[in-house]
This record gives sequence, C-alpha cells and structure tokens, in this order.
Amino acid sequence: MTNPTVLFRSLLVYGLCLPLALFLGYVLANPLDFFTFIVVGAVFMLLMTPLFLKYYHVWLMATWNMSVVVFMLPGNPQLWMAMTAIGLMITVLQYILSREHRLISVPSLTWPLLAMAAVVLLTAKLTGGIGLRSFGSNVYGGKRYFLMLLAILGYFVLVSRRIPFKKANLYVALFFLGSGTMAIGSTAGLLPASFNWLYVVFPVENLGYLSNITQSLMTRSWGLALLSLGVFCAMLTKYGAKGILDLHRPHRLILFLGFIFIGLLGGFRSVMIIYIMTFGILLYLEGMLRTRLLPAILLTIILSGALLTAFATSLPLSVQRSLAFLPIRIDPIAKLDAQASSEWRIRMWKNVLPEIPQNLFIGKGYLFSSTDDWMLQFKIGEEGARGSELVGDYHNGPLSVILPFGLPGVFAFIWLLYAGTKALYRNYKYSIPEYKLINTFLFAYFLARVVFFAAVFGSLYSDLALFTGLLGVSVSLNGGVAQPEAEPQPQFVLGERVAPAQAEPQPVT
Repeated sequence: MTNPTVLFRSLLVYGLCLPLALFLGYVLANPLDFFTFIVVGAVFMLLMTPLFLKYYHVWLMATWNMSVVVFMLPGNPQLWMAMTAIGLMITVLQYILSREHRLISVPSLTWPLLAMAAVVLLTAKLTGGIGLRSFGSNVYGGKRYFLMLLAILGYFVLVSRRIPFKKANLYVALFFLGSGTMAIGSTAGLLPASFNWLYVVFPVENLGYLSNITQSLMTRSWGLALLSLGVFCAMLTKYGAKGILDLHRPHRLILFLGFIFIGLLGGFRSVMIIYIMTFGILLYLEGMLRTRLLPAILLTIILSGALLTAFATSLPLSVQRSLAFLPIRIDPIAKLDAQASSEWRIRMWKNVLPEIPQNLFIGKGYLFSSTDDWMLQFKIGEEGARGSELVGDYHNGPLSVILPFGLPGVFAFIWLLYAGTKALYRNYKYSIPEYKLINTFLFAYFLARVVFFAAVFGSLYSDLALFTGLLGVSVSLNGGVAQPEAEPQPQFVLGERVAPAQAEPQPVT
C-alpha cells in the first residue's frame, strides 16, 4: 500500500527539481552571460546551505589568509570576504531563531572594534561616500573601506563559535597555512599556458610573469614569502620554539629552516625581520633565555652570523636582498635594489608629511577620481612614489592610519591594539596546558606584528584583517579571555577552621 506521506514528498521533490532543471538548462545555453553566473551561483549556494550551517566557522578560518578570489562577483572579492558575509548571515539567523546561541562576549575588544568601524563609516561619509568602480562609480578606493569593515565583522563571526577542543591545532594550522595559496599566483610564467585558468581564482602576483617581462634585475616573489610565513607560524603553534630546537627530533628543525630559506628566496627584507622578532619574543616567553640553552643559542647566532658574513655573496640575489638590512657584505646589485626601495619610501614620506596637519581631525579617506587615475598613469612612470601617495599606499603603518582617518582613527586603532595585546597576554598567562603553545605563539606573533606595523612597514586597510583575525582565533580558542583561578578560601564550621574548599574553575569572560 502506498504511503501518502512518501508520495506527497516525492511529488514535491519532482515538482521543484524538474522545473529547476529545465530553467538551468535554458540559462546555461549562454554560459558566459553574467545572468548565468548569478543563477548558477544562487542555486549552488542553496544546495550548499546545510554545509554552510555546519562548517562556516572552520571554513572562514581556513580562508582568512587565502588569496582566492570569487571571480564571478563584481569587484572580485576575496573568498574570506564572501565567507564573512555568509557567516554573518548564519550567525544573525541563529540568534533570531534561538536566543541561547550567543557570541563569545569580550567587551574590551568589542568597543574598540565598534569605534574603528564608526571612524571608517564617518570618514567615508565626510569624504565622498563608499564609491566602487566595479559598480559603475566614477571614483576608486571604496573597496578598502569594505576590506576594513569586513575585517571587523569577520572578528564577530570568528567568535560566534568556540573552536572544538580536540581540533584546536587543526583549526589554527588551517588559519595560518591559508597564506600559502599566494604561492600559486607566483607560478605564472612557469607553468604551461594550459594552466592559466588557475589565475582566475588565484590572482597573479605580477602580470609581467605571464608575458615573460621582468621589471628588475632580480626576481622577487611575495607568494613564496607568504608560503614560508604560513608554515613558520603553523609549526610554532604546534611545537613552539623549544620543540623546534629539540635535537632529538632534528627533522623539525631541518623543515623549519628549509621553509625559512624559501621565504628568503622571496626577496623581501620584511619577512626576515618578522621571523627574527617573532622567534626572539617566543624564546623569551617560553623562558628559554633563562635556561642552560642560552649559551647554545648565543653560539648558534654567532656561528650563523660568521657563515653569513663569509658566504653571503654566494647566495641567490633574492636571498641577499632579504638580508640587506644586516651589516654583512652582499652583492652590489642586491644592495642597490634594496637601497632604491628605501629611498623611494623616504621620498614619499617626505612628500606626505606636510599633509598631516590638514587631516588631523577629518582624514582624507581612500577615494580618488577617475581623473586622478588618468594622471596616475603618468606619475607612476615618472616617480612611483607619487602614484602610491595618490592611492594611499604609504608603506608606513602610522601614516596609513593618520592620513586617511586622522586622530579619531589613531585613537581607535591604538585602543584596539592595547585591548588586543592585553587580551592575548591574559590568554597566554592563564592558558590551560593544552593550549599553552598556541596562546604563547599568538601573543608573540601579535606583539611582533604590532612593532613591525609601527616601526617597519604597515598598511591599515590590509593589516587590520591580520589583527582582527589573530584576536578572533584567540577568543574562539579560549572561549573568551582567560582569568586567573580564584585562590581556595578556608571554610569555618562552628568557629573551627577546616581545610579550604577546592576552587572551582573560573569561567572566561
């Protein structure tokens, strides 16, 4: 006998699937039409809804540092931006449907993030709005506002769930290793032309690679640098500095040094500086500078310096350029290339410093018109610094804050860095043993990036996601900000003192 419920369900499925299949077949007759991308994308998103509901949190962590772009959407947003939007919708819907589902609340971080968002929106309002050239606007630069706002919203999506206890190392490793996808864009010109479709999803680092045009005496690759940095971070969260230097497991140190060398092949001094600062802070936090290993560490540094001094000129030019900030002898080509880059930045800083007084209270924002873009083509050809000034790429952290957003932006950003440093310090100091290595590294890396942003190189609109991502991972991992355990208090029964009661674990806030 036919079950009426099963029959009705089958009729409902066929009634939906058959018309949808016919409509998709009609739409796919023009596969390159923009409307086709919209329809197919909407159907795909609908089918993926159950997976998004279950895995949006880990997917956002995995894509946070990826270079992947959603090429079918206007403006080619990065995948982490799309995942942030999806995760935000799911988080809001879950809260509406069940008030028991709440974000991990950390007011000390929430308020500076909201202040930063308010500064961004107010500055955009006072300087011409958020114009997007990809949507037909006659101005450029609006995408940077969206980058900053999504970086802030992404933090709240990251803290919408707690990282599962048994998968902490996996989630954190995925977060850092995502940056390695940038290396795919660096393979342009090396792979056969049949692989060019990859670069639709993984942006090419330099279009000159596809046409075999070199614009410098040496080849530099930011993709290799980010791949190395991702492995560097993932290994330190897993093993810590002490585990990497464990001579009973030499394969760790060999792999670690191998990826550092790959990063130096990128040709960027900044990567080597980040390595040195992060590892140095980590050695201090792990207490290795107060142990018997200190003489061995100092001897290793001295021997490494001696070897570099003796054989630096035999290294590849890109590696020598990465080491150009050290007082060692390197090839004149690498030295001149590094000096030219430094002089280019100093020249730009001198040009923009007089603009600070007039942008103290209301920043200049990020927008520039299509007329300025036409002029930019000539300015880049004459003097690259002029073009960077126009689009707001100052290659300097403090300037990237005060010029676009004035003193309000400086106040909000410093507030965020202070609150973030304090939160990460407490998670490091009061961490449970299982998370000690991860929390120690997150605190060390955050400190290193703050110093690097302030003293070496920084860009607020691109680095804000780095800071909010690290904070989001730490809060999601620890369930908030860790608190010290309360000291056991003695109990009194009929005037007599008895053994203190066992202190209960304090909830995080």
